[in-house]
Amino acid sequence: MGMRVSTFAQTSNVLQNAMTTQARLAEKQMQQSTGRVSTDYAGLGSTAGKVVNLEVSVSRAEATLSAAEQAQTRIEVIYDALGSMSDNLTKLRSDLSSASTGVSTETLQTTAEAMLEDMSSLLNTQLNGRYLFAGSATETAPVDISGYSVTSLSVVDSSYYNGDDYTQTVHLGQDRSIDYGITADASGLEKSMRVLSYIANASPLESEDLEEANTLLIEAQDQIIAMQSTAGTKSSVLDSYIENQKDYIASTKEMATTLASVDIAAVAVEATNYETQLEASYAALGKLTSLSVLEYLR
Repeated sequence: MGMRVSTFAQTSNVLQNAMTTQARLAEKQMQQSTGRVSTDYAGLGSTAGKVVNLEVSVSRAEATLSAAEQAQTRIEVIYDALGSMSDNLTKLRSDLSSASTGVSTETLQTTAEAMLEDMSSLLNTQLNGRYLFAGSATETAPVDISGYSVTSLSVVDSSYYNGDDYTQTVHLGQDRSIDYGITADASGLEKSMRVLSYIANASPLESEDLEEANTLLIEAQDQIIAMQSTAGTKSSVLDSYIENQKDYIASTKEMATTLASVDIAAVAVEATNYETQLEASYAALGKLTSLSVLEYLR
């Protein structure tokens, strides 16, 4: 079996066309099965840069989204802890009023001692292994009252505090951040600890002490309520940011997918056309290669 000398060039051309058609058919079949223009960036041509930029934007947005969600969760826990502290101070103020009208100071001191323990526990609140009121010292319990005994209501005493003055911050981009951290030695918290320790340990506990303690408690509670309100506002800001960021991520992903995707129906038509062309090329090759030298010599 052979082929005419004059058909060699024609056969080579048909074979080359068949190979090209086969490669295009394979590409269309891949696109049809994956829904994507290419399995790598190189196959995207001039669109590759746009897709890469969009995917980088998504990665950055997802990172800040994660940071914002973590910060919001911490703020919510801080908010609840501050609320519990405020509730305790409300009860103590009520007990102080009762003490001034005849309730024993011994009962009041027992209550203050229990509240001091509770306040200490609240200020040592942890979330995922992080102490929330410790500044940057998140692995160290910020409050230790084992040696804490206040002897004056008028002197600031935060010796119970083991953290630092760093304020926790969440970064939401190059030019935007939100400070949300509260340290256990903040003014309202220190005043609360001071009053509780003094009442629990004073001997004797005079009526003048009760009046001064009540005044200090009002200041402390007002400051704690203000801190709680600020925390609530920052949580709302983060909530809006998180929702906007989720929308941005979804839309950007959709843009990147659209740029890298194909129209399945259109690709299916193209694949069918290439199959038809390939079958025709094979048929032509079969006919050309079936020509013998004897047929050529006739």
